[in-house]
Amino acid sequence: MGNEWKNTEWQKKLKNKPVRYWIRDEIEEIIKEEQIDRKRFYEASKYDHFRIINRFYYSFFAHENRRKPDTTDLGCLWLRFRKGLEQSEIIRWGEGWCEYISIIASLIPTECADKMHYLILSQGWVYEGYIPEIIAVLQETDCCLDDFCVVSKKYAYMIVHTDDGECMFSLTNRNAISYMKRSPQAAVCRQGSCTSL
Repeated sequence: MGNEWKNTEWQKKLKNKPVRYWIRDEIEEIIKEEQIDRKRFYEASKYDHFRIINRFYYSFFAHENRRKPDTTDLGCLWLRFRKGLEQSEIIRWGEGWCEYISIIASLIPTECADKMHYLILSQGWVYEGYIPEIIAVLQETDCCLDDFCVVSKKYAYMIVHTDDGECMFSLTNRNAISYMKRSPQAAVCRQGSCTSL
């Protein structure tokens, strides 16, 4: 669908806001325009932002001798991944944004495709949603989106998009997976329902 149908009134108001709010306003507009079910995709509670970002940061990034994560600027974190994470092949952003974003679905473990995930934006915004809705929202973004990560709610894996490198790949946190294999709840995941990931 072309951009001619989009309501642009919200864009005119952006100049009065800090830049980090622009993508949040754009996503809110996409949710309304595309009639995304707010039970299937929504902004995480403000009370949970700090907890989610902290757990995300300490699960995937090298943090020795570094300050705590800045919850309002998560850009370029892809430069500081922890050692020992298992990385997929890099997928380059080709001609079409929508086709590129739809690849996210293929990077999610099959048994977890119908589970909720976090969408964490480099500007510090955190959303919760199902993969089809996350993809639908991301495909409609125009210019305010920078880096983002789609993260399992147990921090076992994430899909990273870096705007600078114009690429995407997945990372698996084997420490989280080995912990889950030892826990009783993880047995349910291994049997196919994947409540742990």
